[in-house]
Amino acid sequence: MIKNERCTQQQTSLVTTSSLATTLDAVLKPSTRGEYLAYGISQLGSPPVMGLLGLIFIAASMAVPGVWLWSGVYVAMAMVAPLLFLTWQVRHGRVTDLDVQLREQRKGSLLVTIAGFGVSWLVMHIGHAPLLFKMMAGAGFVQWSIVFIITLRWKISVHTSSAAGMTMLILHVFGLAAAPLVISIPLIAWSRVKLRRHTLGQTIAGALLGSGVIVGIIFLTPAL
Repeated sequence: MIKNERCTQQQTSLVTTSSLATTLDAVLKPSTRGEYLAYGISQLGSPPVMGLLGLIFIAASMAVPGVWLWSGVYVAMAMVAPLLFLTWQVRHGRVTDLDVQLREQRKGSLLVTIAGFGVSWLVMHIGHAPLLFKMMAGAGFVQWSIVFIITLRWKISVHTSSAAGMTMLILHVFGLAAAPLVISIPLIAWSRVKLRRHTLGQTIAGALLGSGVIVGIIFLTPAL
């Protein structure tokens, strides 16, 4: 039994060391072509960019009154507010950068993001927003809440989680016509590993979480 406990401790130590290495050795400034490419993909595949682009495509496809008003509510509460808070944290030295490399520094921005999605869903529910918009806000609340819980013990990739979730949602709305977008998930995962911001396992876990939440909510909401 003691031997098994030692093995478990050694395995935990190896996982922790591997995760820590991605933080300590992360590429802060690209210097090679591969790193510049990875940096560009990582920026384009960041949660705010993916979320905004996905929202624009989905909103443009909906012929319902007030669609852009509700888009504005979603952007203000679920994107702009958390980003402003994160920028404030960076300027005051609370976090290292907008990427928030250190897992321990992610709690504050994650809580603000969760609150933003929660308030967004509440406003949409009270204002009788289109079901798809309420679903997006609700899915974001659930997804980021799970990310927060995981982050208390482990560093999961928010980039791949957001990319996978938005990809699944766009596939649901546009069907197979949006299938090429799936390639964005492994590309973003590669960029995060290349920049040593995450391990491969962390990017895979993020992708499974993001896609799983969206697929689960779609399954539980037949009206969508």
